[in-house]
Amino acid sequence: MAREQIKVPYGYEPPAHSDKGTVLVFETFEDWTAHEMSACIAWAEERKFVRVIFYPQHEETLRRMDIRSEMPYYARLKHLEQLMEDVDTQLQVEVDKWEGKRKKYTPLDTSLNFLTEKSPGPHFICMSDRYANLFVTYPSFKEWIKKARLVIFTQFRVPLHGKLHDCAERWETVDFGNGV
Repeated sequence: MAREQIKVPYGYEPPAHSDKGTVLVFETFEDWTAHEMSACIAWAEERKFVRVIFYPQHEETLRRMDIRSEMPYYARLKHLEQLMEDVDTQLQVEVDKWEGKRKKYTPLDTSLNFLTEKSPGPHFICMSDRYANLFVTYPSFKEWIKKARLVIFTQFRVPLHGKLHDCAERWETVDFGNGV
């Protein structure tokens, strides 16, 4: 197969690749609406991310994390997929169903390792304020906050944990409920 020759002006430099990596969204998704979904996608598009992965967690994982969920995993998954049908975006948007295949408790570290190995970086972990307050208490939080940035969406309006202020430059808050 012959190569195609491309002519460019002298001194041409290709433009820098401006797209960022992957947003990993951790949440139960049972109380998400189309407005929150579109606000999340709009935020990711504005920041020029390449990929958004929604990661609903199994009931057993939520129970061990002391997070109440009224709907079972498969009902929440179906609800999330219905919300995604209405999304019109150029981003690669997907739902990761790995935890549903495991059908048991999956530590947050295991989930993060699995997702970061299979998706391009840099990684942004997006979770509600309720999740973030739990995540900051885990022993592995200090390693993860160095590897990935944390995006906290203020869904439940709970005060943030004091340990988050030690690494204030590695996280930010976003409000998906009232638009971006």
